[in-house]
Amino acid sequence: MNVTTFRLHRLHSPVKRDYATPKHSIRLIVFQALATGVCKMANSQILLADLKAGRCSNTAEVRLLRFWEARNVRKGGELMSIDMLFVDENSTLTQGSISANRQLRFRERLIEGSLYTLSGFDVTRNNPNFRLSDAPLSIRFNEGTEFVEKKTEPVRPIPTEVFRFMPYTQLISLANTGKQLPDIMGELNAIRSTITDCIPGAQRVMLTLRLESGENVCVSMFDSKALAFHTKLDSYGKEPKIVIVTSVNPKIVGGRLFLNSTSGTHLYFDTETDAGNAVFSTLAVNAADPGESSSKVVHAQKIEPMTVHELNQFINPADSQIIEFLCTAKVTGIQLEDGWCYIGCSECSKKLVREVSSFTCVSCNETNAIASLRYRVTMSVSDNTDTAAFLAFDMEMAKLINIKASEVAQIVGIGVSASVDTEIPQSIADIVGRTYTFQLKLTDFNFTSKHQTFTVSRIFPERALAPMPSFAITEGTTIPDATVNQTCCGAEETTAFDSSTAKRPLMAEAQVPIGETGRKKAHLE
Repeated sequence: MNVTTFRLHRLHSPVKRDYATPKHSIRLIVFQALATGVCKMANSQILLADLKAGRCSNTAEVRLLRFWEARNVRKGGELMSIDMLFVDENSTLTQGSISANRQLRFRERLIEGSLYTLSGFDVTRNNPNFRLSDAPLSIRFNEGTEFVEKKTEPVRPIPTEVFRFMPYTQLISLANTGKQLPDIMGELNAIRSTITDCIPGAQRVMLTLRLESGENVCVSMFDSKALAFHTKLDSYGKEPKIVIVTSVNPKIVGGRLFLNSTSGTHLYFDTETDAGNAVFSTLAVNAADPGESSSKVVHAQKIEPMTVHELNQFINPADSQIIEFLCTAKVTGIQLEDGWCYIGCSECSKKLVREVSSFTCVSCNETNAIASLRYRVTMSVSDNTDTAAFLAFDMEMAKLINIKASEVAQIVGIGVSASVDTEIPQSIADIVGRTYTFQLKLTDFNFTSKHQTFTVSRIFPERALAPMPSFAITEGTTIPDATVNQTCCGAEETTAFDSSTAKRPLMAEAQVPIGETGRKKAHLE
């Protein structure tokens, strides 16, 4: 039997062949033509909207809009990837990502606003959560990715900016879903800022922005984003009128909408963008007296450390005000007079009203609300100077012990007969004996004669503990140094809670020493 053999060296070179009949020549010509076509297709240009899942050898011409670091806060801020947003000539937004082990190769080439040709990358399905674009696919750089900056503008222009602004009603519908991270633009009405020199992460900025539709929204920035805002504000030299904040995470807490910053959040003032400039130019000229201060900084306070004794003494003579302090203290017990949790609304976290056979949420105006277990833990604390009671709610406790209340206990029954099947979780009992730095928010409630606890807004780990402040020591008196023996996970974001619940005095019989837990129905508010 005759056997025809083919020896193919390179697709773009002449094909050497041995064949026995003329028909094989036709087959080889067809095969060579197809191979040549594949090579041409591999070098062709592709639009972002035409990407398919898998390895892409085509070339995309894109503009890099923004990039940022994605870090794992649970692993000490370990770098996971460099994430970015691309746009092409059709204004298609697509998210890109460079893994941590490849970021050194590309990092120096990343310039926001620059044009690039991109080829040899992987195309994967977009994460359905925390989406920055509507594209179903995203780009990932691999070992063969070519990423080259273009110095000339393309024939078809590529937009220099693209934002995903959404109306207020849509922001409300996205709240607490974790689905989308929209952008926001509004007129700056107020800046509330708290800073500290003692803990690197204890920074917070709250911006009140008035949307074009007239609603006011609160944008919350924490830690590095708060510092970035202050740095930008200082370099800008004046207070902006229009602010654009990108990639915010809408949350509803206590019935209020908060737009929390994320790692992908960028800030733009006034005329720094075309979108902002269009609104800025339409604003009426401020008719106020030039000699008057028009500052929108309504509260800029430096958070100072205090001992427990100084905290108690500060409350007594002070005028009513909203102020924050840091206090390093050891948890000596858990007060169980009113339990360690409450039944809250799954939507707004407010305490539910118990009916005969259902729960009612007054805040949401829902007569058949869905119940969710929430932390409300009163801790007895002490340092070398005094004792006090600190009250921590759901977000702070979940961050501290790394587990949700609904995961450690269950609600038994419904309405007035509802109870919890655990007296106190071991994870809460385990914090007794440990020392933490607490950030305390004192409100009007704390300046009344009935105050008995201080509301915790954040809890910091051992490595960030603030130093004990200096204070006068009478002759013959010694105060030992504070010691630290345990750590916890610091909160990533601060949430406003209703602090109107009365505080309880320190009572030894209501405290839980280390290791004592019970599997019996607990007292539940």
